[in-house]
Amino acid sequence: MKFLMYFFGILFSILIIISMIYPFVNIYTKMEKIEDPYYFLVLGMDTTDVDKKVSRTDSILLVSVSEKKNKVLVLPIPRDLLINVDNETIRINAIYVKYGIEKLKEIIHNIVKVKISDYLIFDYGLFKEIGDIYSPVKIYVPNDMYYEDFHQNLHIDFKQGYNYLNGEELLYYARFRHDALGDLGRIQRQKDVLFALMNSAKNAGFSKILYSIQKVLDNTVNSFNYNKLFSLFLVAKNANISFLSLPIEVVGDYVKVDSKKIKYMNDYLINFEEPKNQEKIWITFINNMENFNLSFYTVTRNRWKNSSGYLIEIVDILPNIESIKHNKSYVIIKNKSYEKIIFDELKKRYSNIAFEFIEDKDIYFSIIKFLSENYYNTLNSDAIILVGSNA
Repeated sequence: MKFLMYFFGILFSILIIISMIYPFVNIYTKMEKIEDPYYFLVLGMDTTDVDKKVSRTDSILLVSVSEKKNKVLVLPIPRDLLINVDNETIRINAIYVKYGIEKLKEIIHNIVKVKISDYLIFDYGLFKEIGDIYSPVKIYVPNDMYYEDFHQNLHIDFKQGYNYLNGEELLYYARFRHDALGDLGRIQRQKDVLFALMNSAKNAGFSKILYSIQKVLDNTVNSFNYNKLFSLFLVAKNANISFLSLPIEVVGDYVKVDSKKIKYMNDYLINFEEPKNQEKIWITFINNMENFNLSFYTVTRNRWKNSSGYLIEIVDILPNIESIKHNKSYVIIKNKSYEKIIFDELKKRYSNIAFEFIEDKDIYFSIIKFLSENYYNTLNSDAIILVGSNA
């Protein structure tokens, strides 16, 4: 009898354990493998109902995830970014309501050049829902915050220092925008809340995590399923999270994409590494061909086309300097760190000629004087090259 009771006790315990771990095993076996890298949009609507028609999207985030690089990059898109759609210039935060999520995905894809797979649209009430699961959530408040808006039922009174907030207080903190930084301060507070919730989730048990994933699915408009969102959490759980800044130019009360710097951001999002500032090598070319009948400028430009690593300056004025022969080509290397790179490049682009290296200081200063007299500044030049008729 005792043996049977002992046996059934063990069996009952095993069944309880199986019932507890089954949901996790079931999810693990059905996990959906996400692409690497993987990109999705997060839209925040300043309303209590994401299905309700509102006039503007309050926040737009592009989230980039790479399991291989163990990184998550978050790129906030400024609400006041000017976009041209159907010959109409409007702010990007009006795109979703007016044209829909697919149009917004298309526009952001055209800016950052990455494939956006999914989207998640939430209202700020989600901060309360998730915050209550992980409450109390530790937040550092840099300055005292006080604001009351009875119309919006918004009551904020936080003191400087570490605060331990429940879900409703997290919501108030994220929505607060009445400080000197305005929207920039609000974006920073949203970052604070996201980081705080992520840190809380990292240290929570799986039951809370599964519950919070279900809350996200139930309280948002999204293109995810449970397994994909769970897979995404596991990838991001221990990843390094970085917030990026879209390169912009200020135009009155609005902003536009800085076309000169956007490629830097595109490379960052694709490679998950901050692009190194590659300084270009500055070469000044001088026409040293006495009887050259073609355009030295055009010939040199064509010879150095696709020279993305170089800044090319062309001087189509014949130098008359003692000891410089017009049937020879010469090179002066001002920046010794580029000497091998420049000589290797010259061999590729002028394969049939040899360049004489100028070491004589008198000749060097004569060339510098010639250039300055013709209003060419060579202070930043890494090399000066005289191309003779032997080219």
